[in-house]
Amino acid sequence: MSTVSRVVRDHPDVGEQTRARVHEAIDRLGYRPSPIARALVSGQTRLLALLVSDIANPFYPQLAKSVEQAAKRDDYTVIICNTEDRTAETRRYVERLLRQGLDGVIHASAARDEKVLLSLIEDPRRVVFTNRRPTSDAVSYVVSDNRGGAIELTRHLLSLEHRRIGFIGGPSFARNATERLDGFTAAMAEVPDAVPLIAQGDFAVDDGGRAVHAWMDAMSGPSAIIAINDSVALGALEALTARGLRVPRDVALAGFDGVQLAASRVFDLTTVDQHIDQMGRLAVRILLRQLADSASDGPTREVLPTELLLRGSTEGAAADWPAAREAGAGATLAR
Repeated sequence: MSTVSRVVRDHPDVGEQTRARVHEAIDRLGYRPSPIARALVSGQTRLLALLVSDIANPFYPQLAKSVEQAAKRDDYTVIICNTEDRTAETRRYVERLLRQGLDGVIHASAARDEKVLLSLIEDPRRVVFTNRRPTSDAVSYVVSDNRGGAIELTRHLLSLEHRRIGFIGGPSFARNATERLDGFTAAMAEVPDAVPLIAQGDFAVDDGGRAVHAWMDAMSGPSAIIAINDSVALGALEALTARGLRVPRDVALAGFDGVQLAASRVFDLTTVDQHIDQMGRLAVRILLRQLADSASDGPTREVLPTELLLRGSTEGAAADWPAAREAGAGATLAR
């Protein structure tokens, strides 16, 4: 039986003839190795958890696909856990999966659950954060340059002569949201006559609509809008369209993430590409390396450069439309 086990595990100390005979017997008998038995022998279930905030956000399915593909190459299975940014959900998922022999966690949600997660996992080498930086210095992470990406995008809109630029932000507890807001305000401060308009949000599509309607109802709308992510930008686009405003002719619009949906001909959204696929693959690589090496040198900190993807939603926009509305065009633009 030990010979069969070594063949199944592709151990090198088995002769070719023996290996061939064992494989022939396996095929003839329809033998399938037991994952439970293998876990007992190896001490690993080859089970990973991916914690996400909202699986309906296009960012997360794209990230999950890259994580799952990377994990599968090393024969790991990934369980996607939709926490809805609730710490209680994180605890429920992780406690249950730990009882099933969970090996490691990739944390991609924006929730305030870091302390709970690390207390349950205990060993920080079994966790990699992605999408946002953790507060703990003991944990590895893979994130994008959120601040730098926001600065580059804001400067681009300023170069197009936009001066009233709206920013639809995310929750204050989410570090990726605060980094993007910081980049926006820093870039706006570089131009003396620039007027930042900031609306608080929660990463949801509806946040885009609420911000747009609030700005337009107050007759103080921006000529360009930056959304905290591409989903919020979609909500903003729907609200602008409902009010008879055209993108980009009346209002320029941009997002952040670089989801595949943003490149569609219908959306055609200017956005900051986080290289989501690369982020997911790298997070898996780091986690598996840490799981395999108990004597690792310490946490890995990867900050991926972003890329500004210019598309139709910001090209050719009229930077002075609020002033034009005050001069009498408002009935047409705000209908």
